[in-house]
Amino acid sequence: MKKGLSPLLATVMLIAITLAISALLGNWFTSITRTQAEIVEKTATKQINCTGALLSITDIICSSKTQQLKVAISNLGDIELYDFSTLAKVNNTFYENSTVGPNSTLPLNPGEQSILTYFCSNVSYCVSNATVESVRVSPGNCPSAWTVSTTKKTCT
Repeated sequence: MKKGLSPLLATVMLIAITLAISALLGNWFTSITRTQAEIVEKTATKQINCTGALLSITDIICSSKTQQLKVAISNLGDIELYDFSTLAKVNNTFYENSTVGPNSTLPLNPGEQSILTYFCSNVSYCVSNATVESVRVSPGNCPSAWTVSTTKKTCT
């Protein structure tokens, strides 16, 4: 006489195992869906908030004496802006920097102005009579709110 599981007990065990696996997969799938929904919500909120961002370059100062490039900016929009990056074209050479200015702790609030001060590390940038051909400034929290100035300035 062979001993084994009765068909009824085998069926009950298969159903129990199937339900346990379904519960585990359901929890995993719910967790992944929730995480992805949060990511999409944050991205959408950021994009919606950035529609109210408006940045303006009000002045550019290049000094060969202090080896500095200063960019005066104004927040004309209705949200805080911070973590600025600047790309300047000086004497046909691009100069990029993103280390100064308002940050997430002390942002540039709507209606405020700030001066981004960059030290020229290369001798060809902030030299006497160098020409600043263009400057592009972009806030890190709203990269789509970038602004550009093509007003040529001469380093003094």
